[in-house]
Amino acid sequence: MLMEHKKILKYLYSLDSSKVKLGLKNIKALLKKLGNPEKRLKIIHVAGTNGKGSVCMMISSILQEAGYKVGVYTSPHLKKFNERIRINDRLITDKEILGYYLKIKPKITSQSFFEITTAMAFLYFYEKNVDFAVLEVGLGGRLDATNVANPLASVITNIGLEHTDILGNTIEKIAYEKACIIKRNVPIVTGAEGKALDTIKKTAKKRNAPLILNKKYKKNRNNTFNINNYKNLKLNNLKGDFQLENASTALTAIEALNKFHNLKINKNIIKNGLRNAKWEGRFEFLGRNILIDCAHNPSGFEVLIKEIKKLDYKKLILVTGLMKDKDIEKIIEMLNPVADYFIITKAKNERAAEPEFISQFIKKPFKIIKNPKNALKYAKNIADKKDLVLVAGSIYVAGELL
Repeated sequence: MLMEHKKILKYLYSLDSSKVKLGLKNIKALLKKLGNPEKRLKIIHVAGTNGKGSVCMMISSILQEAGYKVGVYTSPHLKKFNERIRINDRLITDKEILGYYLKIKPKITSQSFFEITTAMAFLYFYEKNVDFAVLEVGLGGRLDATNVANPLASVITNIGLEHTDILGNTIEKIAYEKACIIKRNVPIVTGAEGKALDTIKKTAKKRNAPLILNKKYKKNRNNTFNINNYKNLKLNNLKGDFQLENASTALTAIEALNKFHNLKINKNIIKNGLRNAKWEGRFEFLGRNILIDCAHNPSGFEVLIKEIKKLDYKKLILVTGLMKDKDIEKIIEMLNPVADYFIITKAKNERAAEPEFISQFIKKPFKIIKNPKNALKYAKNIADKKDLVLVAGSIYVAGELL
């Protein structure tokens, strides 16, 4: 059984081409053969540049606190494929992955890795009779496989420059791609600002979708925060002020569900749901002075750098590995002023950039150690007690070290 499961995952990963093929034709054809399980689900659809996964987990945690059975579909995974598909924080099992793949296999024609796994998630959530399914967009929005959904509410966290070769090279173009998850008459919640928000507003107006901006938060001195009339909220498991913005987006999405779908989720449930929300590898301390984060694009690093500057440390030792499709030069340009020493590594992924390529942009002392575990071990060895070791740059590197 275990060998069969491993063979299937190996086959699925072989379909995960670095050349992304966006479009809804293939996923629609596959889902139609499966009886369109996505049409029978109550879906909350989450897009954005950063914070999507955190917002998904916060929404799920609040819904679970209210007594609902909640499916969550996210990507990519940190440590193992099972993390992508879960119900009430229970990951899909190896046996279930095998079973659901075999159910879908006879219907597969030329679908991609992401299309097949999205179809598996829809069928799994439908057959397990979830009350709600929270879906994270894989890439963009308009042509992402998850965009076959007709949700109860759509969410766009924020917009930054990423995947410019696919989504467009301006904020407006990227915002348009993500705004295309907005469905006619379906409420849209967003934390986007500026030109991105203008684009989202236009799409919402065209589709007669009620637009709701996320509420502003205020941080208190006692490690709690307020969002409008929600007082002394706390995130026990998610650190960093950027998570307060994500909490505001999740809370606003729940309020939209209350208003438009009469869920009646009260303040205490929301408070407890946020308090208990978990999402691994996001501003997570592995030790007193070892911090790991999944920042992997310029806007993610902009947020991370702000958070790091609030910490008390002597030197910053950065362990980083980046993907080929990221703006490597821009990311390193941002990190040069804040890092004292770079250790460049490489994830076990065909899309990972070569450390030698990354090194050409570094203006500080650096060392190349291609194995991430050895890279972190070296960082620990050279760090003083007052130094901070930061691992960031790739979800895949983070996954190998967690």
